[in-house]
Amino acid sequence: MSRRDPLAAHVRRLGDQELNELLVQLPKPTFAALVEVALAQPTLPTGLLVRYEPAPGVDGWTVVACAPRQQLGTITRDRYPGGQVAWRAWTRAGEPVQVAGVGCWRRRGDTAAALAWVTPASRARFMALAAHVRGLADPELHALLRALPCEVFDRLLEAADRPEGTAA
Repeated sequence: MSRRDPLAAHVRRLGDQELNELLVQLPKPTFAALVEVALAQPTLPTGLLVRYEPAPGVDGWTVVACAPRQQLGTITRDRYPGGQVAWRAWTRAGEPVQVAGVGCWRRRGDTAAALAWVTPASRARFMALAAHVRGLADPELHALLRALPCEVFDRLLEAADRPEGTAA
């Protein structure tokens, strides 16, 4: 029978905002390495809901992030020379979206994810970083947290040792 790890459990319970505020206190090289791994691939994070609304005048949709409502841009349907459907994304300013040199996707959802990825207001990267850290195995999470400044790590340990629902 394994014992529950209170530090890992506490960190995983933190909200996205609180967890990201903690992570930016890591030494710059550690934070940069974490970001490089966590944000290597555009994803539509759990919790980021998007809606597709008809875009007037184009064969495509306006992509809107929900809660709070925020228009991200437009996705349009195109065709590859072989006839397959291809999707492209455009920012609200009308600029074509490219992520890691890719500017055309086979699925509408992947195109919306790329659009959210390049739109800071969507908070996609912010949410993906928090989700990545929550998904680390306990030993990896501990190694990451040990890189925090001592006083920050000590406060985190104290908070993890407090029973749930008690104030600081």
